[in-house]
Amino acid sequence: MIELKTKQFLGKTTAQFSFEDYDVSMVKYHQPVSEDWHSHEPYHLSLILQGGTLESRKRKEIQVLPGSIMLYNKEEIHRNRYTAFPSINLNIEINDQFFEKNDLFTSDFRASIIKDPKVQFRILKIYKELLINDICSSDAIHTSLLSLFSGYAPIADSKPPWVEVLKGLLSDRWDEFLTLEELSQILNIHPVTISKYFSKYFNCTLGEYLRRIKIERAISLLKNSNKSLTEIAFLCGFSDQSHFIKTFKHSTGFKPKEFKRI
Repeated sequence: MIELKTKQFLGKTTAQFSFEDYDVSMVKYHQPVSEDWHSHEPYHLSLILQGGTLESRKRKEIQVLPGSIMLYNKEEIHRNRYTAFPSINLNIEINDQFFEKNDLFTSDFRASIIKDPKVQFRILKIYKELLINDICSSDAIHTSLLSLFSGYAPIADSKPPWVEVLKGLLSDRWDEFLTLEELSQILNIHPVTISKYFSKYFNCTLGEYLRRIKIERAISLLKNSNKSLTEIAFLCGFSDQSHFIKTFKHSTGFKPKEFKRI
């Protein structure tokens, strides 16, 4: 049996992003690989973006198709046969520290994700953030990952007080990079609660909301100042002008110079 360590897969890893307590990898299968029984060291989940396979586990077989989400406990033994080429998987490996830091039980890993009807959407958010890969992406990915886990009392239909406090905080400190952990401490709200319900009250992820605020500030500077795009990008917290232009167009449909001429 093959024992695979963290960030190790049978296919070809084409992109990899390492965070403090988890790793995200894009893995492609363009040719046959070992069909032996194998296991992965950490907990992990896979979103099948393309292709598929027939997966064997203890006493059962699963036909894996595009859109399938596969969950694996630590060192869970399985094997894959009849893989369709090309196959592309988005793999998220989660270590024990992630559960400990966020007061989660490992039993939540399988139970809560299976019950979540929006799990594919939430994982695709992570995939989108990997493609964007800007200063807000790390926090947005962390938020989306935490939102997969349940086990916390649901919030009532009425908007809780912390929502308006958070909105004001993000507005007042828009030019700072506040992490989810910092927000949790300021609000005295568990980070999982913020992650799970942020999109309900803000209609987007935390990372998307932070970008929206920065773009709103950029729009004001474009229309009411003679500052260069480089200056505006810097003032609005973008790493460089290229990133600013890309994010601005994604948010508004216009390049900054096009928008300025409107």
